[in-house]
Amino acid sequence: MWREAHFHQVVEDEVEVNGLPHSFDGSAILFVSDLHKRKLRQRDLEPLMDQVDWVLIGGDVAEKGISWSTVRHNMKLLTDIAPTFAVYGNHDKRAGTAQLTRIFQETGVELLQDKVVSLHQGNSNINLAGMDYRSRQLSKLLMDQDINKCTIMLIHDPLQANRIQEYADLVLSGHTHGGQLVIPFLGPLFLHKAYRDVSHGWYTFKRSDGLPDGKLLVSRGYGTNHLPLRLCCPAEMHKITLKSAKLNSLDHD
Repeated sequence: MWREAHFHQVVEDEVEVNGLPHSFDGSAILFVSDLHKRKLRQRDLEPLMDQVDWVLIGGDVAEKGISWSTVRHNMKLLTDIAPTFAVYGNHDKRAGTAQLTRIFQETGVELLQDKVVSLHQGNSNINLAGMDYRSRQLSKLLMDQDINKCTIMLIHDPLQANRIQEYADLVLSGHTHGGQLVIPFLGPLFLHKAYRDVSHGWYTFKRSDGLPDGKLLVSRGYGTNHLPLRLCCPAEMHKITLKSAKLNSLDHD
C-alpha cells in the first residue's frame, strides 16, 4: 500500500481528438492531478524533457497545512518541462488560493480560472479551457467560441463534465483518486456513489446536434488524501499523445 502510493508511473496513451488540426497530430500533453503533499522528484521527470508540448494540472496541487515550499518545488519542476496550465481543486481552495496564485505566477504556471486560451502548432490553433472548481461560468464563455473548433477542457471534478460536454472534444480531470483504496470485487472503499461510474480511466460522452462523441479521462492522481496509502489503485500521471481523428482526414489546417 505504501509502495502504490509512492509509485512513479507515467501512463502513455494515444487519443484521437475530434477536430484536431493535422499540425497538432503527434503533439503530447503531460497531465498531472492531485499531487496533494507528494513531492516530485527531478529524476522521475527528466525522461519527459523535450517529450511533451504542454503540461496540464488538474487541481489539488496543495492541501491545508502543506509546506508551500513543496508546492513551489513541484510547480518549478513541471514548468521546466513545458508551458504549464492549471485549474484549482477543492483542496487548493481550502489551502489558500492567494498564496497558491503567487506561486503560480512566480513559477510560470498559467491559471485557467474559467478561462479559454489558444494553443498553437504551425499555423493552427485549438482551444484550451479551464473550469474553476464547482464553477458554472465557463459554459457561458464557451458559448462565444466556435463550436467546430477543437477544444480541450481541463477540470478537477469529473462530474463537471456534464455542464460543458457540448463544447469539449477532450476533457481531463482528477479528484476521485480512483478510490485510492480499492478492494477486489467490492470496489473503492470510500468513493462517493456519484463517482462510481467515473472512478478512473477513459470514458466517452454523447454530444447533441450531431457532434462526434467526446472523450473524458479521469486520473487516479499522483498523490494521496488523508492516508498516505493506496490499494489496487497505484499513483499515476499521464503522457497523452494527440491524434487527428480519422473522420477529419480531409480537414485542412
